[in-house]
Amino acid sequence: MAYVALYRAYRPKAFSEVSGQKVIIKTLQNALLHEKIAHAYLFSGPRGTGKTSIAKIFAKAVNCLNQPTNEPCNECDVCKGIDKGDIPDVIEIDAASNNGVDEIRDLRDKVKYMPSVGKYKVYIIDEVHMLTPGAFNALLKTLEEPPKHVIFILATTEVHKIPPTILSRCQRFDFKNIETTDTIEKLNEIAEKEKIKITPEAIRAIAVNSEGGLRDAISLLDQAISFADNEITEDDVHQVSGSVSKAALRDMLLAISSKEISKAMVILKDLIAEGKEISRIVNDLILALRDILLEKSTTVELPKYSDLLSVFSFDRIYFYLDVLNQLQQDIKWTHQKRAYVELALIKMMEHQTLKTIDYDATIMDLKASIQDLKEQIRIQPKEVIKSTQKPLVTIKQVESIMNNDDKDKKALIQSGWDRLKDYPKHHLKMVAYLLSQAELEAVSDTMLIVYDDLSLCKRIMEPETKALVLEIFNSKKHLIDDYVAILKTDWLIIKKTYNDQWLKGQKKPKLPPYDLKLYEAIETKEKKEPEIIALAKEYFGEKITVKE
Repeated sequence: MAYVALYRAYRPKAFSEVSGQKVIIKTLQNALLHEKIAHAYLFSGPRGTGKTSIAKIFAKAVNCLNQPTNEPCNECDVCKGIDKGDIPDVIEIDAASNNGVDEIRDLRDKVKYMPSVGKYKVYIIDEVHMLTPGAFNALLKTLEEPPKHVIFILATTEVHKIPPTILSRCQRFDFKNIETTDTIEKLNEIAEKEKIKITPEAIRAIAVNSEGGLRDAISLLDQAISFADNEITEDDVHQVSGSVSKAALRDMLLAISSKEISKAMVILKDLIAEGKEISRIVNDLILALRDILLEKSTTVELPKYSDLLSVFSFDRIYFYLDVLNQLQQDIKWTHQKRAYVELALIKMMEHQTLKTIDYDATIMDLKASIQDLKEQIRIQPKEVIKSTQKPLVTIKQVESIMNNDDKDKKALIQSGWDRLKDYPKHHLKMVAYLLSQAELEAVSDTMLIVYDDLSLCKRIMEPETKALVLEIFNSKKHLIDDYVAILKTDWLIIKKTYNDQWLKGQKKPKLPPYDLKLYEAIETKEKKEPEIIALAKEYFGEKITVKE
């Protein structure tokens, strides 16, 4: 007997055998049980997600001799006949090769004839989006007023190409990509039945490479069986699929982070020599960075890159992704793909943006170290002059503003920011100009602005200046109760800390202690007695009276 491809051998024959699409299956099963069968259905979604398989199962179920039931029995003569293709009441049409007006007119002429064996004639039109406009018009009248014994099931991967007049006459079901867990479960089932030796890592690699298409996953398993000598390993799957192994991706990313240009180029050269497509290498690098980003910011269970988590900051990952996304677009339109990839790798190692990212990371580390030292060191006051410092701005104020940020109010204030430089009221001109040098970052009842210079922060926070600033913003409508100003370098660090917590799912982030370097100095002097009076008190007692 000739070999049957695995995807054909394991095509589901009942709803219970279908992987994923639980909502669609439940809806169709309820329609069968309650005998509420529509005259036309539209199945849309990516390839290999079960559209045609479910259409055939539904065609069996509506004609099964044991109706009403939510599953075809697969035992009666009608079910067996439909499986073998012997029942003429289920007609499959490939619209890619039968897309003309004449074919649809022929179909329209034949639908009026009663089914020969079953209760319904079922027309399954695959890739229906390939029909010509004339063919769609010919099909429209039949869909509008079909005979009671006819059911149309239209299947497509490009639903946007279907005319609205057709869509409105069908019950539409949108098929989704099969979840990785469902694909793994199905592959394990096949491997067990076929007695295939395969590692769990290889199963997962096949599922990931199929990108939600179960048929693609089963076909890739079939290829891996032919390629592998004994047990199928993850490396075998990468060889067959053309994908890049995690080890190679990890080595390349480490070389990039370490700025080892020659090592990165050797890895690229080896991958190309193994037959890996350049577009696939770029795509897999993006997916690897995606996994690292998710591992850093969530608890999602993913293939681990634990040794890279501490190496890559969020800013560095975002920069790499920007470079690779642009590279993906560029290599579509050039024959010099390798040169573009090599240039992109160099850009990922040597670029001005990286210097800024490294500078910010260094500043953050230094700030954290200084904060630790401040907590450890206790300064004992020994001076006669005691200085007590009250902060002008606290980190709690900044946290509160960010957690209650009013984006509409910020947009309203920002819309008039450019006009501050030429403010019309004479007594407010200087303050308005000083304000225009700041950048608006967040607004609640209090406004947060930032300057490049600490002295400007202190100047704008002076009580007299504050009164004038509030007059500017509240002259026509009360917008803010107060405002604070901080240094821009401090703001960048605070913003990153805040965003890191937000990405981890914390909706009201808590900012750690932070010195904003803005203090209101209050000095109190202790009166020092002349030495001769102190000596007199020592000899004659504290109650002596001193006269000048």
